[in-house]
Amino acid sequence: MPIIRSHPLSWRSAGERRVRQSVSILSVVMGMIGIGLATACSVQLTAPYSEDIDNDATALQNDFLKFAANMQMQVGSADGYYSNHQKDYADFEARLATMKMRSESLPSGVPCGRAVDAGKKTARTLSGSMQSQVSDRMAQQGWGDASCVTILVSIAGEQMERLRGQHEIRCNPSAKKGLCATLFSSPPIFGIVSTSQSDAPLVSAVSISLNELVGAEHDIKPVSKN
Repeated sequence: MPIIRSHPLSWRSAGERRVRQSVSILSVVMGMIGIGLATACSVQLTAPYSEDIDNDATALQNDFLKFAANMQMQVGSADGYYSNHQKDYADFEARLATMKMRSESLPSGVPCGRAVDAGKKTARTLSGSMQSQVSDRMAQQGWGDASCVTILVSIAGEQMERLRGQHEIRCNPSAKKGLCATLFSSPPIFGIVSTSQSDAPLVSAVSISLNELVGAEHDIKPVSKN
C-alpha cells in the first residue's frame, strides 16, 4: 500500500524527501491505513500510480521554474513581453491537458471527496491554500467522482491560465512601466516558491499547484522491489 506523507508546500530536488508543514491532500487517508484497513491492503485508496503523469509533472515543474527564473531576468526588457512567450504557455497548458486526460482514463481508485471524508474521520484535515480550491472543485457539477490527481491537474491548469492572462496584460509595449516586474518579482526564484508570503502570488500559485501534483504522484508511487 502507498505511504502517505504530509503537505508539500515547499519543493524539493529529485531524490530528496520533501519538507512539509501541513497535511497533503492524499495524506488525509493515512489514518485509514493503520486503523481501518490493516487487513485490507488490496483496497485502492487513491488514484492508481501513473509513471507517465509522474514523469510529465516533474518535468513540467522543472521547466516552469526555469521559465519563471528567466522571466525575472527579462522583465525589464522586450525579451519579457508576452508575445515572446506565447509558445511557452501553449506548451505548458498542452502538457497539463495531456496529464488531465491520462488521469481521467486511469481505472479504479476512489473519488477525491471520499478520500477527504475518510481523513476527517481520523482527525486529519486539509490545510493551506489548496484546501479551498480542492473543496470548491469537488462541489462543482461533474467533479464528484474525480480523483485527487485529476483535480490537482485541473487546478494547475487554471492557475497557469491566470498567469498567462496577466502576462499578456502586463508585459507588452503599451503596458505601464513596472507592471511586468510586479508579476514576476525579482531574483532569486526562491522568494516566490517558498511557503511564506510571495511577492509574485500568481507565479507562486502555479508553483504550489505543480508541486502538490508532483508530491501526489510521488506519494502513491509503488515501492521498488529492487
